[in-house]
Amino acid sequence: MSLNTRRFYCSASLLSAFLSVPLVVAEESNSNTRAVLEEVVVTARRREEGLQETPLAITALSSDYLDAMGVTSIADVETLSPSLQFSQTNYKAPAIFIRGIGQRSGNPVLDPGVGVYLNGVYIPRSDAQLLDAVDVANIQVLRGPQGTLFGKNNIGGALLVDSKRPSSDATEVEVRVSAGSYGRKDGKLTANIPWANDTISSRLVLNSKRSDGYIDNINSSHNLFDEDRLAVSQRTIWYPTDTLELDFFSFMSRIDERGTPYSCAFQNSDAILTQGVYRGSGGDNLKEACDTSAALADSFKVSQNDEDAVYAIDNQMYALTLRMPLFGLEMESISSFALQDNIRISGDSDGSSVESVSVGSNAGNAVFKGGGLTAPSSDRNQFTQELKFNGSLLDDTLKLTFGVFYAREELNNTLDGTDVGDNGLVGIPGDAAVDVPVAVPPAFLLPVQANTASLADYQNETRAIFAQASWDVYDWLQLTLGVRYTEEERQAVHTMVVPDYDEYANRLNAQIGTNPAILLPVAHAMDGIYSPISREQYFAYQAPEVPLMFLPLITGGTTFSEFTPLFTANFIAPESLANTLNFDSLIAYFTVSDGFKSGGLDVRSTQTGSELQQFDPEQVRNTELGVKIDALDQRLRFNVAVYQLDYTDLQVALYERGNTNTEVVQFTGNAGEAVVDGFEVELTALLGNWTINANAGYTDGDFIEYDLGTNTADGFAIVDRSGEAFPQVPQNVRGMVVQYDWESPVGRVVPSLQYYYSDEIFIGTDYLSGEYESSNIGQYEIYNARMLWDVSDQLSVAAYINNLKDSSYFVGGIAVTSVIGVANRVPGSPRQFGVEVNYRFQ
Repeated sequence: MSLNTRRFYCSASLLSAFLSVPLVVAEESNSNTRAVLEEVVVTARRREEGLQETPLAITALSSDYLDAMGVTSIADVETLSPSLQFSQTNYKAPAIFIRGIGQRSGNPVLDPGVGVYLNGVYIPRSDAQLLDAVDVANIQVLRGPQGTLFGKNNIGGALLVDSKRPSSDATEVEVRVSAGSYGRKDGKLTANIPWANDTISSRLVLNSKRSDGYIDNINSSHNLFDEDRLAVSQRTIWYPTDTLELDFFSFMSRIDERGTPYSCAFQNSDAILTQGVYRGSGGDNLKEACDTSAALADSFKVSQNDEDAVYAIDNQMYALTLRMPLFGLEMESISSFALQDNIRISGDSDGSSVESVSVGSNAGNAVFKGGGLTAPSSDRNQFTQELKFNGSLLDDTLKLTFGVFYAREELNNTLDGTDVGDNGLVGIPGDAAVDVPVAVPPAFLLPVQANTASLADYQNETRAIFAQASWDVYDWLQLTLGVRYTEEERQAVHTMVVPDYDEYANRLNAQIGTNPAILLPVAHAMDGIYSPISREQYFAYQAPEVPLMFLPLITGGTTFSEFTPLFTANFIAPESLANTLNFDSLIAYFTVSDGFKSGGLDVRSTQTGSELQQFDPEQVRNTELGVKIDALDQRLRFNVAVYQLDYTDLQVALYERGNTNTEVVQFTGNAGEAVVDGFEVELTALLGNWTINANAGYTDGDFIEYDLGTNTADGFAIVDRSGEAFPQVPQNVRGMVVQYDWESPVGRVVPSLQYYYSDEIFIGTDYLSGEYESSNIGQYEIYNARMLWDVSDQLSVAAYINNLKDSSYFVGGIAVTSVIGVANRVPGSPRQFGVEVNYRFQ
């Protein structure tokens, strides 16, 4: 069996290379040649199976197809798969949604609702999911909960990303360079090296992406949505024996960019931050500054602070996979370690030129710096170990997959901050003061010191055991039953960093006499609010260094355990029935599956203290019917799925007023029950030299029970929010790609046209957001064009134009209506063009 085993590993590598939409091969018959759809191999059930035989909603994309479409980032896959969205909300991390399920907050405490796996290794944090370091072999989009074989945090689905395996056939070097509008300059160097008598082979990749950014910030010489990314990766496969394969993969990447651009739409003049008087240009009128930004939207411009939007992070990952036969089974062991550090992430929360508020880890750095301190360095690390077995019994009619999983994750010195006004100094008019125990004369202001920061250590531990069996009861019926049991432990240690309010008053009073306008001493009244002063005195202050205090540590822990079962009945049409229906193949399946997203501990902080709050795991049950058809002599593929997702304890990120009129409180809560109904359609058709790929998705989410305790303007209240629209999810999406394959005298030429449409999206977060039309971003459609020219087997050239119509649109955003009082919309890309050249040295 030893030589056969090695051949099995090699064939697995070749099969993974064939995974695509569409795969086309030439079939010869009676001297005629016509294109047919290739068999597509997927690993959605942790073993290799044909796409059209797998009872699961899957989109499979190969490296060849991704290259043909110009896909260079995992976020670009959105237009190629139904019910998949990469929403831009907080910061610049992609919030991934499938079937309306995801996690829109960039808070590292919160787990994603869609799992991303790189070479079988789970990527736990959403801001590590920009996989530009990867030399992609294929991407599989699995829709619906994957709680049995993949585990936690896959309640919407999962994205499986595999890097290219090295080949032992020959040494090969490949160079790709790209240049385009807005300073686009990309380069990628790939080397495939067999060595040690072909028992070891390596694939090395160096990838650089540079762009000046395509959204003009009129307050800066720097554009936003810039790119500055450098990554290096390697994958080495070694066969120490004919039966043992060692697969070592590693990558390192650095991202150092500006954050997300926001186009501000003013909403609520009674919100906390809209009532503030801020120092600096435009500080007196947040509405006017917001309106200035909104007026620029159609010209792909924004007006916001240059320093408030930052996105920088370093990623490392190391994984070792062992594959070998053991006791008649195929054993696979995956060990991994991942590290993130040099983390600087923050966003301009008001989306305007006013220096009102910035939040995130880099805002925490600013709070420390404003106090004359340096924040400790943050890092995150994860170790995982999985042991999986595949086998079969009863003459291969019973296929088994089972194993165990362990993960330990540490988030050290997790920094968060709120940097308000001028180093925390902001003024509140007397008519905006609420429950303040001092009288405020007309035209006077209450100075407020509103900066805060937090430091936290988190430790998460996961243990799981899983098993799944598929039984071919008859040639036409397969039944699958699976179950996973997961235990989780979560620990947190947290400290709040707040100003020493009395000492800050002393530092303000030390400026009396330094300026004729600074006349009145101030005294601390409550929670960072000081006695009233004239506007002239407020604007005459030099914002002093803020004395900071570290409040006592608070600690907490919690445990969870979950069962996530699955049942699937798969009907495989006999050949006679398929022929009667004029189909090449037909399956129809029914599945019921459960999934959960981890609960945890989040900090609810105010200016005077903080407490650890537990939030429960999010539960979902998926009921799904699907049909997969190949027809017209393998020239038509049609897949459809209809589903219903039933939620309990839906996790949401909430923004509220604090105990005073200057506090912004963000925390995580559970939102009762919700139901999502929908369907998805995918079609691939070969019409002579034409290839058509089309997809469409319908997602209708409704809150059944959504009662949340909220600090409203009238005090604490239980607010029924069940009438709100489902957040961050368009109801309808559809996409199409039309390609023509022309074998010209000068080489193969493939022009293509891509179309994508998205419905409007609700971006609100709090109990007032639904009252404002600007909490919805409008529908949009995009057209892209591309021309690929394969000059030879070694040289190819491509040219592209994205957003042909140069349409202005928004792709996401966030509205924090009761607290910040604005809706921040994230602009989409203007028309862009460029050229790519790829050369392979052989």
